[in-house]
Amino acid sequence: MSEQAIEVRGLRVRRGRADVFAGLDLDIPRGTITGLLGPSGCGKTTLMRSIVGVQQVAAGTVTVLGAPAGSPALRRRVAYGTQGSPVYGDLTVRQNLRYFARLLGAPRGDVDRALDSSRSW
Repeated sequence: MSEQAIEVRGLRVRRGRADVFAGLDLDIPRGTITGLLGPSGCGKTTLMRSIVGVQQVAAGTVTVLGAPAGSPALRRRVAYGTQGSPVYGDLTVRQNLRYFARLLGAPRGDVDRALDSSRSW
C-alpha cells in the first residue's frame, strides 16, 4: 500500500492553448490535511477536479488511495468542499457534513473523526 493518499505525476491540463498545469508532480501523504490556497485562476479547482476524476487531462496520472482518479471504487471515499456557501445555511459545517455523509452511506463516526483530527493542526 502506498504511503501517499494522492500521487500526481506529470499532470498536464490545458485550457484552450494555455497550460493550466504543464507536468505537475505532487504527493499528499496519507493521514494529512492539505489546503489549496492561492489567487483566483491559479489552478486550485482544476487540481481538485483532476483528483476527483472529472477533469479532462492532456497527460499524466492522478492516483487516489491507490486507484486511478475517478475510479468507481473511489466515489464513496473521496469528496471535497469549496469555499462556496453551504447547501443548508441554517446548519453548522458539522451538520452539513453529517447530512451529506449519511446520504452517501459513510460510516456514522467518519465526520466527527475527521473534524476532530483537524483540530490538532
